[in-house]
Amino acid sequence: MSQTFKLLKGEILFDADKISIKDNAKKQKWMWVFLLLLTTIYVIRSFVRSIQTGDQFNYWYGSILGLLGVLLLSWFLIKSVRNEILLKEVESLKIKQRFSHKFLVIKLKNNLRRQVDDIENTDALEQYIKTNVHIK
Repeated sequence: MSQTFKLLKGEILFDADKISIKDNAKKQKWMWVFLLLLTTIYVIRSFVRSIQTGDQFNYWYGSILGLLGVLLLSWFLIKSVRNEILLKEVESLKIKQRFSHKFLVIKLKNNLRRQVDDIENTDALEQYIKTNVHIK
């Protein structure tokens, strides 16, 4: 038995043995990685310039932004963007909420996480997960 849930731009389909996700997560991930790499290049350039000129503001500005950029880049790189996930690879499925934004987090057994945003009916999805999805 399969069940489909609508996303704002796409859908998530639960089959007997897999989860299929159609969204733009791959595009978003690589856009963020590209922007963070550009920011990192700018920060390195700013940091080197501050060492040459002795400007303390650019030194600390570059240090803080560089550290933040590396942390964000590593966070984006541990996110999975796979479109098909077998249920035997799933460790847990949880509906989480940050402020008024609800989303599905699929934690995989290899410690990667797949996040699905913009679900139209999170209450129905949560009920479906509780009753029909059995993770081994």
